[in-house]
Amino acid sequence: MKKSLLVAALAVGFAGVAHAESSVTLYGLVDVGFGYEQTKTTFKDTGVFTRSGAGTTESPFVYTEAVNKQIKNRTVGAVTNVKNSSRWGLKGSEDLGNGTSAIFQLESGFEPASGTSTQGGALFGRKAIVGLTGESWGTFTIGRQYNLADDFIAGIDPFGTSFGQATAESTFGASITARQTPTIKYVSPNFDGFKFGVAVISSDEKTTTSTAASKTVEKTKTNGFSFGLGYNNGPVELGVAFDYNRNKKELNGDTTSDSKAKSWIVAGAYDFDVVKLHLGYGQQRDGVVNGDFGNAYELLGRVYGQELDANGRPVYSTLASELDTKGLRTQAWFAGLTAPVGEAGKVIFGYQGGRVKHREFDDFRANAHIFSLAYQHNLSKRTHVYLLGSLGKTKYKEPNEFAKTTTQQFVLGLQHRF
Repeated sequence: MKKSLLVAALAVGFAGVAHAESSVTLYGLVDVGFGYEQTKTTFKDTGVFTRSGAGTTESPFVYTEAVNKQIKNRTVGAVTNVKNSSRWGLKGSEDLGNGTSAIFQLESGFEPASGTSTQGGALFGRKAIVGLTGESWGTFTIGRQYNLADDFIAGIDPFGTSFGQATAESTFGASITARQTPTIKYVSPNFDGFKFGVAVISSDEKTTTSTAASKTVEKTKTNGFSFGLGYNNGPVELGVAFDYNRNKKELNGDTTSDSKAKSWIVAGAYDFDVVKLHLGYGQQRDGVVNGDFGNAYELLGRVYGQELDANGRPVYSTLASELDTKGLRTQAWFAGLTAPVGEAGKVIFGYQGGRVKHREFDDFRANAHIFSLAYQHNLSKRTHVYLLGSLGKTKYKEPNEFAKTTTQQFVLGLQHRF
């Protein structure tokens, strides 16, 4: 009797799995390799501080003596998540009739070296959406998802949002690809190559901490919208995207920060068959989307002698929050070429540059230039190897202060998709 019940239970279970496979897809990728990276930072400080309000809570950076030093860091060994971030996910759809389907997608990022999450412990930190899609009217989704620049711009850059330092995020920051939540998003169907999309972001959080002696109230408000327009037909691909993000924080009724970031990007590509040309340009004003200046500027804190965190990265959160305000202006651009090599290979070359400045920071300037070359060879439809070489140079300056960083990255990697 017990055996009969066990067989029946297993039969029901396998039937359920078979049904799930017809409507749900498990997918993902694992990216590992061997690499060399060297970062050298040289900075000078005369010891004369010119910023008004130095030493106060509004401007906490103070110097009493000159600093001239160089930091050189080199790592050689196994690397992960270089070409793409490793991930796994579930996605599926249900046919509702009349050309309309219910859809969902849940995606989680992980670190292959340790198996831990790469989204701060969030189970589906990369993406978590549910929505409806129709052949004639488009796709409507709600949840944690990407801004429209990721749909219409990121794919035009020769390196997109991948390949380590070569990624467009190094100079464009999150303006070219930002995960936003909670987001309501609509993308139109394809009209002879044209598509457009709009998205709205809204979040209002309040945290109250009470003790016998005091009460603290923290409020965080995030709202904004995103717009994108693209054309992809034949050899021509064009994209335009605009983002507006407002992030306001209050402590006990007092505003501690209020960023109203605006971002726009235009990009295009033309395929000449033997080679494809890629170009793009964008700006951010009065703040940066998602508070992300880009990988090329993550060393900003070293200009001010700040310490490294547990992972060896410069701690620049205080400086970043000061820059992420009204008066900030960033510019970023890219140019590149991609060319097929036989039936299984592809060569990618890209240059990107960027500039950061703020009118309230005593002529503060940061400039970045990155040159990258990569080769990808497909071993099968789901597995490929790649070789990446990238050289980045970033300079920061302010009256009486100067710093420059040179970063070299070389990686031989293997990626498998499932």
